[in-house]
Amino acid sequence: MTNDRGVIFDFDGVLINSEPLHLRAFQEILPAYGRTLTEQEYYAHYIVYSDREVLERLLPAGEALEAALVAKERRYRELVDTGVPVFQDGLVLLSQTDGWRVGLATGSLRPEVERILRSLGIRERFGTIVTREDCRKGKPDPEPFLLAAHALGLAPHRCVVIEDTPGGVQAAKAAGMACVAVTHSCPRDSLVGADLVVDDLAAVPLAAVLADGGPRDPILDAG
Repeated sequence: MTNDRGVIFDFDGVLINSEPLHLRAFQEILPAYGRTLTEQEYYAHYIVYSDREVLERLLPAGEALEAALVAKERRYRELVDTGVPVFQDGLVLLSQTDGWRVGLATGSLRPEVERILRSLGIRERFGTIVTREDCRKGKPDPEPFLLAAHALGLAPHRCVVIEDTPGGVQAAKAAGMACVAVTHSCPRDSLVGADLVVDDLAAVPLAAVLADGGPRDPILDAG
C-alpha cells in the first residue's frame, strides 16, 4: 500500500549548520557596498530569506545589488568548500523516515543544495527538492512547502515540516501542515507556533506529530 504520510525538511539549520557560513559571507562582502550586518540582526530579521531577499532589504535595486549577490554566492561557495558542519540529530531523523515520502524545501539555490546533499550521501533520501528557483515567493510564504507536498502527491495536512526558524514555522502552518521546530538556530520562545519544539531531532515521534486528522492542537512542547 502506498504510504500517504510525508515529511518535508528545511535544509540550512536543520540538516547542515550553514547559517554561520551565510552570515560570514554577508559580513565579508557587505562593507564594499557601504553596509554591515551583525549576527543579532541576521538571526532576528534575515535568517528566513534567500540571498537575494536579504540583499534587497539592505541595498537599493540596481547593479550594486546584483554584484553583491554574485559576490556573496561566490564567497559562500568558497566557505562551503572548506567543509560544512552537519547537524547529526537532523541526519538521524532523516535516516528514520523509511516508509515516509520525503521532501526538502529551502531558500537556498539548487546547485549548492544538490552538491552538499550528494557529498553527504543523502541525496537519494529525497523524493522531491524545492529550491529558491522553483518559487515565486519564498518563506515565510507557504509556497515552497505547498510545492513540495504537491510533488510528493500528498495533501498538505498529511505532511510534517521540520524547521528551525520562526519564518519557516509560519510558512509551514500557513500551508496547513504540522511542524516540528528545532532550536538549532533560534531560541525556543521564538518557535512557539510549531506543533512541537525540540532541542534534539533524533527522537522526534513523527507519527505522533502527524495525527490521523492532520496537525495537532494544542501546541506541544518537548522541553
